[in-house]
Amino acid sequence: MGAAATSPSAGSYAGRRCGVTGAGGALGRALLGCLLDEGAHPVALRHGPEELCLDRPDGSRHPVETVAWAVGQEEALASLLASLDVLVINHGINRLGARDADALRQSLEVNTLSALRLFELMLALPPRPGQPREVWVNTSEAEVSPAFSPLYEISKRTLGELVSLRSLDADGGCTVRRLVLGPFRSDLNPYGVMRADGVARAVLRQAAAGRRLVIVTPNPLTWLLMPAVETARQLYYRAVTRRRDR
Repeated sequence: MGAAATSPSAGSYAGRRCGVTGAGGALGRALLGCLLDEGAHPVALRHGPEELCLDRPDGSRHPVETVAWAVGQEEALASLLASLDVLVINHGINRLGARDADALRQSLEVNTLSALRLFELMLALPPRPGQPREVWVNTSEAEVSPAFSPLYEISKRTLGELVSLRSLDADGGCTVRRLVLGPFRSDLNPYGVMRADGVARAVLRQAAAGRRLVIVTPNPLTWLLMPAVETARQLYYRAVTRRRDR
């Protein structure tokens, strides 16, 4: 169910316009670089106003189309989202060690609600002829395993459950991919065991193969648990809910 392929042509991103939120972070930059390598037109969505430049293997710096935005202003991106072929929802925060009300509010607003609003905006776009749009949502393996940060786990797990629910209404005009990633080194997690560029390459390979459930982690339990959890969710949600016309 969750890991089924789409079609043999899925994953050809050459010439496609691909936006990535959280573009200033380690994984955001790595994904933009991999998309650029594939011949895509990357678009960096970040909170800072500065134009993002990618360090290339030959030592050069490649400027990327950069769009400034802020959490809570997702509706302002509607026209930009309509111009994208792929949106990677990748932004997030990790309030390590926190459990206070303000940290909870921030975690839910950034990791769950902001991501969900962007997700819904993509689902609401009218289907376009030819290749369908895609939306990738980075929920992380915190959906099914400890991240030693309860607020991060709660906010990401909630996002994952909502994506599972709302994906049932995704029309053929939008392909939903979920990114379930293990710990990679970044500002959010300086103790990660994987490199962001390696994770990004693995994500692109699996997306190119048409996988809807993209898993990149050294943890074998995640490879076992996540497909089972996603299948169980979809069966349950289909059994007890019904679609209503928008």
